[in-house]
Amino acid sequence: MTHRTVGFGRGFPRSWILPIAVLTIILGVAASGRLSRAIVADLIAWWPIWLGLAITAYLLRERKVGKFRVAGLVPMVALVFAGLFIWGHLGGWSLMPSASQRLVGPEPGNVAVASLTADIDGKLLVSGGSEFLYVVEPVKRGGGIGIPTATEHVVDSSTQVVLEAPADPGLYSYAGWDVSLADGPVWNLSLSGAIEADLTGLSISEAVVEGAGTVILGETLGETPVTVNGSFRIVVPADVPARVVGVAAVPATWIVDSEGAAAPVSGGGWVVTVVGDSTLTVTEG
Repeated sequence: MTHRTVGFGRGFPRSWILPIAVLTIILGVAASGRLSRAIVADLIAWWPIWLGLAITAYLLRERKVGKFRVAGLVPMVALVFAGLFIWGHLGGWSLMPSASQRLVGPEPGNVAVASLTADIDGKLLVSGGSEFLYVVEPVKRGGGIGIPTATEHVVDSSTQVVLEAPADPGLYSYAGWDVSLADGPVWNLSLSGAIEADLTGLSISEAVVEGAGTVILGETLGETPVTVNGSFRIVVPADVPARVVGVAAVPATWIVDSEGAAAPVSGGGWVVTVVGDSTLTVTEG
């Protein structure tokens, strides 16, 4: 009886179906927009690994370890590398070209007052804790938004930063930006997009949010205006003064009046103004 081998040139080795299917699925998911197209650039950058696996499988196609053909084990190794590749892409390994796609601002230095304007049609994550004045990293899901360019205007200890998305991001397109800001300066923020902002670690002088999402506020420097244009949930600390000018859903303990509602905490604090037909829900946290 004649047996068909698993080697190349004598029929397609079925053991390769699974790793090839995994790589095909990766490309399909990227093409569908669920993953960033940057994964294609990362896939190409790993060509020495894919080529090395193919050459190894070919050269060892007749080798055996006991009763097992070595060529049948190589696809399993390829499957492991495919898993590592996905993990590395999403985790931002330095081996990936996509890992270099970030924007890093200057060190805060003596900047006392800073403003940031960011307007995108996508996810916009904002938080504090950066060792630089600002750092922008991609949200590594599918989308058409590239890493921004920054225009800075510096006057003494005051800095204005405007983030702008490139018109054609090419392969390096993502779902949005993850922006981290330095804790030291007092920030004036103008944000637009699908916003998830945790501002608890930042000093805020004023904030304007447009689009939709959630904004978590912390302590205030005094009476601090926040303008809401869109559909938002704003979280305020229970022990911090806050009031809403306009129509909003507020906690049951708040005092409702003809202008809006106010938290049962005296003093100057957050003043949230609802613009037009915007929808606002305020919760305590």
